[in-house]
Amino acid sequence: MIPQRPRRRMTSKSPDKQSPDDESALAPSQQDGAGEADQTETLSQLRDAISEIDQRHAEGESGFFAGLSEPGETVRTGAGQPGVSKPGRAVEAAGSGWTEGDAGAAPDFADALSFADDDDSDDAPDFDADYAKAKKTAMNMLAMRDHSSDELRKKLIKRELMPEAIDTLIDKLEKSRLLNDEEFAHRFVRAQRESRKLSRSVLKRELAKKGISPELASEAVAEVDGEEELAREVAAKKAASTRRLDYEVRERRILGMLARRGFPSAICIKVTREVLAED
Repeated sequence: MIPQRPRRRMTSKSPDKQSPDDESALAPSQQDGAGEADQTETLSQLRDAISEIDQRHAEGESGFFAGLSEPGETVRTGAGQPGVSKPGRAVEAAGSGWTEGDAGAAPDFADALSFADDDDSDDAPDFDADYAKAKKTAMNMLAMRDHSSDELRKKLIKRELMPEAIDTLIDKLEKSRLLNDEEFAHRFVRAQRESRKLSRSVLKRELAKKGISPELASEAVAEVDGEEELAREVAAKKAASTRRLDYEVRERRILGMLARRGFPSAICIKVTREVLAED
């Protein structure tokens, strides 16, 4: 006969003690309840965040995503929609790979919100429009009186027109001889000499103010003569208007008038004594 081995007594573990591996299998209903609560809280926070974003966007706040998140957790929205976050969560567009604070790339919606004003073509300078305005203004000014090229350019610049449009117009006016500094200088000298009785030195200063070069100014002034005769004419007119005054007062006033017109001092003294002696 084959000897039989003694049977082992079967022992069972105490139902109070459980291994750590069995903890996950216990209380499934409790775990499911906790997960549903977390999910409900997350959805509620997501709805609140979306409502806040919609409200800010409706009010025109371009940076309505700023300050909603911090690096960390991420809440995604549907594909193609920008991510939304509550405080403490990062904003991420689903499938875009972009996170707020990432300087390497930005989603399309950020470009549209932040840089829409930069592409406003209405604010861009219009050369043709400014050229047309400059031409109309220049022709009106030239119809009123002669202008030098520099004088006309300065007036057009004050109208806040494009410098390129002004330069193009000035160049065309010069080629068509509607602007000619040499002719302007000669006409200016003759007109001022006749109307204001100005000396040669004052005429040169006036031409310089108009932007005429010293060479052109000297050439234009050289054609007028009779400096002493013109000074005598000015002195005689002033002497006639001061006959009732004392001699010293008349002399001082005549000399002052001639000096302001720019006549040399020697000529001033000579013609003043002569007209007072003759009066």
